[in-house]
Amino acid sequence: MDNQTPPTPPTPDEEWAKKLGLDFDPEKASQTPPTPEPPKFDGRNWPQQPFQNPGNGQQTSWNANPYQQPEQMPPTYMVWSVVALILCCFPAAVVAIIYSAQVSSKFYAKDYEGARRASERAEIWIIASIVLGVISMAFYLPFTLLK
Repeated sequence: MDNQTPPTPPTPDEEWAKKLGLDFDPEKASQTPPTPEPPKFDGRNWPQQPFQNPGNGQQTSWNANPYQQPEQMPPTYMVWSVVALILCCFPAAVVAIIYSAQVSSKFYAKDYEGARRASERAEIWIIASIVLGVISMAFYLPFTLLK
């Protein structure tokens, strides 16, 4: 009786190392590389320099301030513009719709100030449309009742 154990089949790592012509050391293969230390925050501003992440090999960088909330899109007032178009003064409501449509496109183009201004102008034109609609109805209704 022979007490020989059958040879263990090679692991996939050993097979790949053999195919690529590399030396394979199972001890080194089981070790995880150390994680890099992130840059220290000095209290004034966040570091902007990139660092190499050994986990996936991609170059990444730190955000300016990870605790800062991202800019929020100002209201578009599109629904109110359409309501003003249907119920109130048509010309002023068209201008309100144009400004309402500009809000999201300027915001996603990272023109935050332009998006805020377009939102404010849409709101102003909606108010103007409602006021002009009320005034025109105030003059129009008496004339229709006289007929």
